[in-house]
Amino acid sequence: MTPTWFVAGFLVVVVAERMRATFTKHGVDSGQKQMSWSLYGFYTLYTLIVVGSFAERCLVQRPFVVWISVAGVVMYVFSTILRNTAIRALGRFWSLQIEIRQQHQLVREGVYGYVRHPIYAAIVLEVLSIPLVAQAWWTLLFALCTHVPLLMFRLSREEKAMVDKFGDTYRQYQREVGALCPRLRGMKRRANLM
Repeated sequence: MTPTWFVAGFLVVVVAERMRATFTKHGVDSGQKQMSWSLYGFYTLYTLIVVGSFAERCLVQRPFVVWISVAGVVMYVFSTILRNTAIRALGRFWSLQIEIRQQHQLVREGVYGYVRHPIYAAIVLEVLSIPLVAQAWWTLLFALCTHVPLLMFRLSREEKAMVDKFGDTYRQYQREVGALCPRLRGMKRRANLM
């Protein structure tokens, strides 16, 4: 299989998984939405990253380094598992939007005991894995300069919404658990409790 066909096959899987994840209903309760426009921004940038990765693989002549693409596939698979695990942990509180509900509860179980925003962490890994598999370095730079900053901006707005809803309880959670990566200190404390 040539590198172009490998990348094309991977991108077909990526697009199919993204559509499945987007259009699968999880029985969520509706609530007050914020930053709805960001969802359209994410979809636009995601499409540009997928198309750009394939176009760059086809148009820019570079040697294909197999281990780099394999590392990208592993990163993508991990991101999908992390995202799906986090969505299951949130249950009816999961949403594509920043959406705070009347009966909203702070979820700290499962993966949320280690990372406050595992879905955002998974999205960062996913959007970086796509150009990595294609070895599309210009597209990787584009993802780092557009998608990741938009996601960080949205994360900051979601943090504010959670503080507004849960107050000191959420501030304590912020001190104990990292936003996108586990904190070593928090992991040690959690291990001592077990």
